[in-house]
Amino acid sequence: MTSDAVHLQLPSLAGQASWPDRPATAVDGNGSVFNPYLIALGIIYVLWSWVHLPSSIWVRSLFACYLIWRMKPDIIIPFVLSCVQLRIELGGGGGFDDVHDLTQQMTGFEQYAFIIPCILYAVRTFFAAWSVRVTRRAQFPFWLYNLYLLGMLLVVAAAASAYGSRGWTGALREYCVVGLYFYGLLMPACSKRQLMQLVKGFVVVGTLTMLAGIAIRYNNRQLWVLMPIAGSFAPLLILGGGRIPMCLWAASYSLVGFAFAAKATFTLLVLWAWNTIAGMCLGLFGRNSLRWAVVTGLTCALLAVALSMLFYAALCHDPTRDVFETVRGGQGTTFDRMRFKLLSDRGPIWWGAMRALAENPTLCGNPAPEFAIRSLGKEQIWPYSTHSILLDPLLRYGLVAGPILILVLGHSVLIARTAIARETDVAVAVLGLAVISNNVLGGATLPYMLHERSAEAMHMVAGLLAVYGFRRGAGQKHVPLASSQLTRHPPVVPAA
Repeated sequence: MTSDAVHLQLPSLAGQASWPDRPATAVDGNGSVFNPYLIALGIIYVLWSWVHLPSSIWVRSLFACYLIWRMKPDIIIPFVLSCVQLRIELGGGGGFDDVHDLTQQMTGFEQYAFIIPCILYAVRTFFAAWSVRVTRRAQFPFWLYNLYLLGMLLVVAAAASAYGSRGWTGALREYCVVGLYFYGLLMPACSKRQLMQLVKGFVVVGTLTMLAGIAIRYNNRQLWVLMPIAGSFAPLLILGGGRIPMCLWAASYSLVGFAFAAKATFTLLVLWAWNTIAGMCLGLFGRNSLRWAVVTGLTCALLAVALSMLFYAALCHDPTRDVFETVRGGQGTTFDRMRFKLLSDRGPIWWGAMRALAENPTLCGNPAPEFAIRSLGKEQIWPYSTHSILLDPLLRYGLVAGPILILVLGHSVLIARTAIARETDVAVAVLGLAVISNNVLGGATLPYMLHERSAEAMHMVAGLLAVYGFRRGAGQKHVPLASSQLTRHPPVVPAA
């Protein structure tokens, strides 16, 4: 019998042998996803962004480019730190003179500093996808990636045609950001221990960010991305029999998340609540055969609610000022405020976007679309986001690249769902629920998962989860485990 006749393996830290159709992917369970040098550089950048914002934008661009080219899981936490811009997120110093002085320091070229890392996302992923040295290439979904590249051609064409106009690079940047899902698919695989390290890193950053948001009204997009972890981490740990210090830590983060969300927006509060409920359901009923049913039910219910909310608000929107007058100055019930947010705030925008798609469909899209809406008793042209992760791609990327991008997002949600269903590990569940809820629930009212400097880390995590969510790769051989088999793992090969 040759060495290729059978595939020998034992359960590893990554749980590779838990399922008979799991792909054989090398996992280095001994390393750490915490790189103190990179984290220190990230902290230096954060401080720099307060001292002199314009130069820090270029520093961030160089730092992000280095992290992307490194292509290892230890870049994820530093990447979260690189998304901070203290001078802006703390209100520019609080006075008109400070803001005016900050504006005077800008040269106008800072916008190009933001697009450089985004282009490198796509370039680095392309070279890694076609390199035989990448460990996880065997399970890479080339069918989906090739569709993504087809859409990229149209997005580039739309950006070139809009060159020099307002926001002409916006759609290209967002398209490249979502492509980080493929980047994460090609990263060296993480063991469950390393995924738990990532969760702990997110908890530390999230706690500090939310405490700052409560104490000094700090406003950073990471508040949205990290909120789901605040909801699910505690119930999963407590109901899973975690150690008491860890459970107390997770419970503290949950309380901080709730305190911030309760004073913020309905979307943040619902993100916290859904993830808390999902964590409790998985902790109580997510064992053995029930786990598939619980995770699938939670995901499908969330999709149904998000789509129902979109079409209900668009079709039944209220263009008058009546509801606004009811809730003005903090008046009205909680139901009135929710009705205003859905029917008088989001509804007119979604209806206007749908009309624009029906009346003026485009092949390549428009990087900075504008459309007419009727809201609060007046007609106006809306030049901003549609506040929907479904409508934004269709308007910005057109009828080809838009559906492709939505398909990529849906694929990441499906893989996260499958990873949670197969593994009873807390870290896999926490990160998987974060991917699902950020894309589906958060995307229902705000497409922040399309934006650079907010969603990059979560798209990378979605790709890392695929080692637990993919079925057996094509052409791979596998035999059931026997207690006497010896471990034979292929060597861990770094990314190209």
